[in-house]
Amino acid sequence: MSWLRKHRNHMIGLALLIILLVTVRLTGFERAQLSRGEMLMRDMIAPLQSGVTFVSKKANDIYSSFFLFRKVQRENEELNKLVDELKTENNLLREYRQENIRLKELLGFQQSTIGQYSLTAAQVIGKNPSGLYRTLTINKGKNNGIAKNMPVINDKGVVGRIINVTPHNSEVLLLLDKEGAVGTLIQETRVPGVTEGTGSISNELQMIHIAREASVSKNHTVVTSGFGGYFPKGLRVGRVIEVVPDANDLMKKALVEPFVDFDRLEEVMVITGVGNI
Repeated sequence: MSWLRKHRNHMIGLALLIILLVTVRLTGFERAQLSRGEMLMRDMIAPLQSGVTFVSKKANDIYSSFFLFRKVQRENEELNKLVDELKTENNLLREYRQENIRLKELLGFQQSTIGQYSLTAAQVIGKNPSGLYRTLTINKGKNNGIAKNMPVINDKGVVGRIINVTPHNSEVLLLLDKEGAVGTLIQETRVPGVTEGTGSISNELQMIHIAREASVSKNHTVVTSGFGGYFPKGLRVGRVIEVVPDANDLMKKALVEPFVDFDRLEEVMVITGVGNI
């Protein structure tokens, strides 16, 4: 009973609302003329009907907007996924294009050496990260006719020589290593010497054992001399960037910038016509 007394006004209001709605329903059929009571009742409930219609419309708009948002969100996710896939494909195509350019250059060089020596192309698959020895690994080995001490080059010049061979891979000692020395000469003046790494982490070379009076100047070209048995004569090595006297002033050396970009080596060629010497 206490609950009824507490909510008496609400119950009365609800009852009146129900009566009004039922009355409207019963009198809502089309007739030629409405009574004064019916017209009065319709005028009374018109604002309520408008409010209900407004709220219903807003609720429907919110419902529709939510599902439209979810649809747009799904489409946006699909588009982002497609963009990522296209970016990946674009990067792969760019890599293939760059590789194609490099391989064409190697092929052109290989064709230009026909009759001089045989070449086997290989990919660089690893580099020594320690810095103690300047080496790299290629994907060709004994099964491909590779043998120890074979020269390794690319279309720019001398890379190094094979020092270890397995059936499928080979280790290359780079010209940058101090142990990778090669007999060389100045192309313009025929001055002989030995070119090796500087022993530092730089990519510079040094041509040593040059007589003090020998004609060596900046921008002279250094090529292999054929001495020592590993490298055939005339392979490009680098360009002289500075001539430095030795401490005893009896000899001098030349700092050499290699033609090969050792930081970007991806493909090389092994001269298989010279080896096991």
